[in-house]
Amino acid sequence: MIIKINITTDWFPSIIHAVFTGATAISAFFLTVFFSENLHFSGNQIGILFSINAITGMLAAFPAGIGNDKISSRTLIILSLFFQGLTFILLGIAKSFIWVLLIFITWSLSNWIFRLSMDVQFFKVDASKALGLRIGFYQGWRYAGFTIGAIFSGFLISKLDFKYTLMIIGVICFILIIPSMFLAKTKLAKVKISDYKAYFSNKKFILFAIWLLLFATHWGAEQTCYSLFLRKDLNLSMHGLGLYISSEFIAIIIAIVISGNLISKGFSIRRLAMYGLFTSGIGHIGMTFTPIYTSIAFRMIHGIGDGFIFVIMYYGIATLASLEHLGGNAGLISFSTMIGYVVGSLIYSPIGENFGYYFPFWISGFLTLLLIIPFIYFNFSTKKVNV
Repeated sequence: MIIKINITTDWFPSIIHAVFTGATAISAFFLTVFFSENLHFSGNQIGILFSINAITGMLAAFPAGIGNDKISSRTLIILSLFFQGLTFILLGIAKSFIWVLLIFITWSLSNWIFRLSMDVQFFKVDASKALGLRIGFYQGWRYAGFTIGAIFSGFLISKLDFKYTLMIIGVICFILIIPSMFLAKTKLAKVKISDYKAYFSNKKFILFAIWLLLFATHWGAEQTCYSLFLRKDLNLSMHGLGLYISSEFIAIIIAIVISGNLISKGFSIRRLAMYGLFTSGIGHIGMTFTPIYTSIAFRMIHGIGDGFIFVIMYYGIATLASLEHLGGNAGLISFSTMIGYVVGSLIYSPIGENFGYYFPFWISGFLTLLLIIPFIYFNFSTKKVNV
């Protein structure tokens, strides 16, 4: 079956998201280096910042999701881009932990709202096509942006410094407001919080959310320890750090495109999840091995696993809820993953600082492998939850 990719509903939002993720890739892994080496924050302070990042996302997830069901996602995207641009510029100026903390809260809130709103906008404007292929296309572009952005950020930081790089990223966010004004309007509905009660009480939805929560704990290890491991254990330059990170994103892109195509052809979600968890866990442990090429190879294996899980997560978000409740459903899933992210950040940051930055990857990789066990007994179903 050949699915036509529409310029307005598929290409346009995908490219905007790709440019955004490319420009803001610095926030994914480089900010920990900035906080540690430039601002001289402790491991606990860095852990607090990224825990607040996750807590902000956690608290904003469900309200922002409902907001996307009641307000046009385009409006929320434009507002969040404005605050992203402003806070990136301010991060380049701030020096003290308190000021960075205050700016970081606003940055985190607008970042999570943008990401959630962009996802909802993409799925709501055209829900009639083969979902697996559309997810693969959309997420493939997103991680293409991450890949280029990781290299681009590392290059800019090495040639300029963090201050000017952050300001340039802020300007790019402001520029993205212009094309975002032409995004298609999403369908709105008169929804109430009580409409989402069925999701909180549905066993299938709860299990899916808990599984993603546990999986997301390894994001805390990545956010707080990944770039520091590359700098301090593998002794990579900023440019080398960007190249290393981009290699994983290439693997994620390939995995996303392949898994999206497999799902559209009816491939077992359960089997795909087990493959994803296995490769993600093994890759997380193996990336701590040397020489550098061995580490990169295992990091790419980890990326393949994460790519599979990302597609399953978005497929679950889009299929477990009706269209009018899709925003709230996405918010609920985001809420659960943010809990995992918070727990991971709080646990793994001090572990990395005190026992070595490789250690959190051993622990989180092993825990990811343990998540395979439920799939031996549980078969994933995408039948919609009745509301």
